[in-house]
Amino acid sequence: MSSLSQDALTLYGGCDCTGIRFTISIPALVSRPVLPYPDLSGAEIRPPQIFLDHCNKCRRVSGALVQGWLTCPQDWVEWAIKSTSGEESPNATKFNTVDLIRAKLGELPVVNYASSERVTPSFCGNCGTHLAYVFEGRKEKNPIPMVDIVLGSLDTESLEMPGVRPERQFYWNSGVEWIKRLVTEGDFSVRGEKLPRHPDGSRMEVV
Repeated sequence: MSSLSQDALTLYGGCDCTGIRFTISIPALVSRPVLPYPDLSGAEIRPPQIFLDHCNKCRRVSGALVQGWLTCPQDWVEWAIKSTSGEESPNATKFNTVDLIRAKLGELPVVNYASSERVTPSFCGNCGTHLAYVFEGRKEKNPIPMVDIVLGSLDTESLEMPGVRPERQFYWNSGVEWIKRLVTEGDFSVRGEKLPRHPDGSRMEVV
């Protein structure tokens, strides 16, 4: 069961250059749709779902050892083009997820990549931040159009909100063994001892 608040809440995120921002408006639990597949226990599943992903393709596309996702209905997400200063102008262009994944080069500062059949990862066309992933084949099991938001693209303040935590790990059997141990057992599993932990990019101080 998700540890996310049952109250309505809003999450914010975007790309590194701030050219693209997004807002995820999560309604109260009673207004979140029941997905058409139960959990192993038979319990209802309501979005958002937050999870880690050991899929090899997602690892390569993101460049991260493990990808994290927040999956929610597409209409919960509003996208906006921001200025390079990070300030949203009153006439900022706002668009939905369908606009995002169907954008052609030059229409929006977005690059879409057809990584496989009916699969579209979306990136900022300026800084390259991976932002979202849409699998069109999902609608065969779920009529609600969904989008996977890259968890690491959320603002720090949103990631630190209570309950914004992974609930499970998918594609476990596809994962790299030492990475799976790192995630489940901690950094001691990498070399048999705790790895040095530095407060910043310098090796001169440990915490």
